[in-house]
Amino acid sequence: MTNEQIVSEIRNGYSVTDYMQLLYESNLPLIKKFIKPYAAYEPMEDLVQESYFGLWEAVQHYETSANVRFMTYAEYWIRQSVQRYLEKCGSMVRIPSHTRQKIARYKKTVQELEQESGRMPTDNEIADKMRVPVGLLPEL
Repeated sequence: MTNEQIVSEIRNGYSVTDYMQLLYESNLPLIKKFIKPYAAYEPMEDLVQESYFGLWEAVQHYETSANVRFMTYAEYWIRQSVQRYLEKCGSMVRIPSHTRQKIARYKKTVQELEQESGRMPTDNEIADKMRVPVGLLPEL
């Protein structure tokens, strides 16, 4: 039985628990490959469990008419689920997801400008490259 057929059975409500278990276990090596980059932040067992929730979300949102293989589609949802888990559990102070993305973009921009010029970039240079107001940088 293919992944797409299993997903179809789950969405039709036939033995949801059994089919989800089958889908999960048959794709576990691939799921572990998807979440391996995050293993440095939390125990692998926790990430594998969290990936189950991502797999469930993928089943709920998958459209068979899109001509995309299920596990290709599920990779997005699994990674998203694991990233959200790490964001919630990773630090003492909860930083919203969009703010974390801005901080990561800021750090990447600083690193790129540092490599290009060989010195620490000014706030104006960083703001120009990021296309944000200079006043936003101290917040980041």
